Amino acid sequence: MPLFVFAASFILFSSRIGVEQAVGFVFSFIGVIIIAMRGDLANLIELDVNVGDALMLVAIIAYGIYTAALRSKPQVHWTSLIFTLCLGATLASLPLLAVEAVQDETMLPDMRGWAIIGYIVIFPSLLAQVFYIRAVELIGANRAGLFINLLPVWGTLLAVTILREAFHFYHAAALIMILAGISLAEYGGRKLSKRA
Repeated sequence: MPLFVFAASFILFSSRIGVEQAVGFVFSFIGVIIIAMRGDLANLIELDVNVGDALMLVAIIAYGIYTAALRSKPQVHWTSLIFTLCLGATLASLPLLAVEAVQDETMLPDMRGWAIIGYIVIFPSLLAQVFYIRAVELIGANRAGLFINLLPVWGTLLAVTILREAFHFYHAAALIMILAGISLAEYGGRKLSKRA
């Protein structure tokens, strides 16, 4: 996603990135790839791309454009912005709900499902978006977007601590690459900000 944030920022606003940001992006991207291939190049070669992957690519491109476009968002209170985003998501979901209902495939959640929905609404959907929008306001789209590369790191750490999965050498290598890349890119982004 940071690549699409960089590209959208350049196309929409002619934003440039510094050498350190580019090198930092490459480092963190390699770290993400190491986690994705689980330390074995054969896993990358045997990767099977399907419709879901194509939809994810469309979502990543859209989110990259959204992140860059936050720069020119109207100066409204964060609750108004989040309300508008949630309303748009809800309205976009209604036709899909109608299709499920017509096909008699609607599945209503049980209590555990409602608890999971509550968690998703409060943390990843509401709080994460509020913090992300604020981060873009404070440090810009290119710098904030790079922190998305921490998601595989958190996923790995949660899998190791909660699910008791094994921590491998490639996890450590990827963690170092991602953190080094983000640090280098952040250093370059601060230098660009001071010059501007």
